[in-house]
Amino acid sequence: MAVLSKIRERSLFLILIIGMALFAFVASPKDIVNFFKSDKTNFVGSINGEDISREEFATQVKAYKSQRSSMNDSQVGKVVWDNLTSEKIYSSQLKEAGIVVGEKDIWEALINETSITNNSQFQNEASLFDEEKLKAYIADLQEDSSESGKTRWASWIAYERSLKQNLERNAYLNLVKSGIGVSIQEGKQNYMLNNSNVTGKYLFLPYHKIPDSTITVSDSDIEAYIKAHERSFQVKASRDLHYVKFDLLASEEDKEILKKELVDLLEDKEEYSKAAKTDVTVIGLKNTTDYENFLAEYSDTPYEDSYVFKNNLNSKFADSLFNLNAGAIYGPYEDRDHYKISKIVEIKQIPSIKASHILIAYEGALRAKPEVKRTKEEAEIEAKRILKKVKKSGVDFATEAKISSDGPSATKGGDLGWFKEGRMTPKFNDWVFSHKKNEIGLVETEFGFHIIKNIDLKSEKGLKLATVSKIILPSEKTENAIFVEAETFAANIAKGQDFTELAKENKYTIKNAQKLKRKDVTVPGLIGNNPSLVYWSFDENSKVGDSKRFDIDKAYVVAQLLQKEKEGLQSVKNATALVRPKVIKNKKAEIFIKKLKEGSLDEIAEREEVRVLKTGEASFNNPSSSAIGREKAVLGALLAIKEGEIVRGIKGSNGVYAIQLTKKSSPKDLESYEPYRKQLVKTLKKDNNTIFNALKEASEIEDYRN
Repeated sequence: MAVLSKIRERSLFLILIIGMALFAFVASPKDIVNFFKSDKTNFVGSINGEDISREEFATQVKAYKSQRSSMNDSQVGKVVWDNLTSEKIYSSQLKEAGIVVGEKDIWEALINETSITNNSQFQNEASLFDEEKLKAYIADLQEDSSESGKTRWASWIAYERSLKQNLERNAYLNLVKSGIGVSIQEGKQNYMLNNSNVTGKYLFLPYHKIPDSTITVSDSDIEAYIKAHERSFQVKASRDLHYVKFDLLASEEDKEILKKELVDLLEDKEEYSKAAKTDVTVIGLKNTTDYENFLAEYSDTPYEDSYVFKNNLNSKFADSLFNLNAGAIYGPYEDRDHYKISKIVEIKQIPSIKASHILIAYEGALRAKPEVKRTKEEAEIEAKRILKKVKKSGVDFATEAKISSDGPSATKGGDLGWFKEGRMTPKFNDWVFSHKKNEIGLVETEFGFHIIKNIDLKSEKGLKLATVSKIILPSEKTENAIFVEAETFAANIAKGQDFTELAKENKYTIKNAQKLKRKDVTVPGLIGNNPSLVYWSFDENSKVGDSKRFDIDKAYVVAQLLQKEKEGLQSVKNATALVRPKVIKNKKAEIFIKKLKEGSLDEIAEREEVRVLKTGEASFNNPSSSAIGREKAVLGALLAIKEGEIVRGIKGSNGVYAIQLTKKSSPKDLESYEPYRKQLVKTLKKDNNTIFNALKEASEIEDYRN
């Protein structure tokens, strides 16, 4: 990839040419024509007839991305699409219901947000929330035309949008929930079901009694099962492929050259200077003292003027480095994807402190909790009182911290653990590192007043290193050799050789990527985003068995398309592995059900050579107390029948049951079943997802993002 890097450096014109070539590479001619002819090019989708413009979508993606920088573009795009879908669905429902969430509603929600009202930026001199300050802040945001200002304004708009969405959602859900009703009779049934105890006896015909080999399963059986369970077998269009990856890794020869380059930097040498028009002495790493400029010129990583500790370094070379004296050289050595050579610049014992503190905060102090209402003067008086108390013998500092501290370490008795100099805020840092073990004192910082106790002190050996680092990259010669290897493999596959056999012959590792969706940009086993493989697999001109070579980051990939799954009902071929065991189980169940039709439990047991077993006492609330507790269908039947009644042919997870109720203990009647009615209503009203999923299923959603 070094060659491509050089090309990219040449000119913008070449980059544009490459960009157009890449577009043509991943898109078929038909796709390109359709793209420019389509009347949907300005939209990314439609919800219930309302188009979502590319601009609207892109704006929201940019705003969301600014808040979630760790997420890739594909993840952000999915979240934004889901949010827009939800917003449009609720918006159309509210419109039909005649409910409008306006600017006044949003403003009311805004000024009641604790994150806003507790922000000192929007408070007056009396530390009270001031609406005018918030308005001024929003106006300033809107007028800021800088790039960072535009980003902040987009984030604010996204925040307001989320507030509006929550208001709309809650308004609609509350409207729906207000219509949910449960009768007293249903409340009574709920009470009876929850408080009835049953015992019974049963027999069980396990599926394993019939060998699988005796059951015939045809494609029509699989197809019938799929159609009978359509909701479970709806699939999105997907592709299966396998591939071989040819990593662009440096050869041993490349590494030796790199190590020699590092060694050559150690000693002083004479070089011709064009500026001076004569030979000059170039100082090497051994003799230089200007480490910052030396590393800036010769290293891929800059000089860090700080100390490192043994536990910060790779254990492979940490001991060796820490056994050297100042001025010594170590290396070259390999550290992940770099070769390095290090000089010990300085060795120093760095002190560490273990301390505890009790923080007494006051209103207006940095990061003070909202519930802290004391003034600064009151906080100082309280801090001095506690200082005096903990200095007395017999008073436990940790216990006092748990009771009195306003800091996050209160739950740990004020323990801050071990830390090195410079870690804490300056005044706190200065106090702990200038006092001895077990000393207690009082310090004021921007967080409030700290009663500090030094628990322990220690020092640790630290090294200041000047490390010349070179990234390990393959040479052009190595890259060319790897390219030829990948291209040869791809060409042989294209000529008709078997992908698996050829890979095995060359000892290549084959990796599988299954159920790839059209919008996927990542491929299992490959680092980063690699949408070109997915685009190719979904191209209508790509047929099962086709193969292609791809250039990806730091590697070449030769892939072969194995399977194309259409959107809709899963095919018999793809569903067979999952469905066949279920069909076998159903066919066995049908055989057993016929055997359970006639006779008492004892008669059937004798005929089928099984035992009649007792269930033990069970209830709806405590099913596990019964031997059949995990079989919900069996327990449900037992709770629903009368004493002496037999239910036959109940399909369980491991076999088929016949069950007879021997005793049922029902609870006493209550004067009122209102609490149980209310409990049912409360349970139903909690289920927001069911309401939204029903709305989503009933909506017309078109996604043009592809």
